Amino acid sequence: MTTIAWFGILVLVAVAAFIAGTQLTKKRFKHDELEQKAQEAQHALEQYRQDVSDHLADSKKLMAKLEENYALLNRHFEDGKQLLSQEKSAPSEPFFSKETTEQLHASLHMRGEKRRANEQTHDAPPSDYVEGESGLFKGEGSQSEQLKAS
Repeated sequence: MTTIAWFGILVLVAVAAFIAGTQLTKKRFKHDELEQKAQEAQHALEQYRQDVSDHLADSKKLMAKLEENYALLNRHFEDGKQLLSQEKSAPSEPFFSKETTEQLHASLHMRGEKRRANEQTHDAPPSDYVEGESGLFKGEGSQSEQLKAS
């Protein structure tokens, strides 16, 4: 074979190698790209799972708090129901001491007597309507009469 034939075969092998290399490289790039997308999807899935897990943990805490509040409210209603259903008896210790209570009763009786005394004095007219001169106007009438006389 001649040199030109060897040179032609070499060019054909080089072109075939170039085409095969580009095809393999494209497949490799696509494979790497798909692998990267798969890793991103896996990471997104893990993040989503973590978010759901956190949400469920928060929901569990809130439900426990709600249950605790409900139990407290239920206890409060039960205590109120018991307090309302109990018959009221006289307190074992009075609000005021015995001496204070006696003083209050005495003052109430005295106040009633004062009212009765005040009711009896309503028969007389008030001191502003007393006959004759009184208060600030006492003596003014005589001065005006003196001025008229002069």
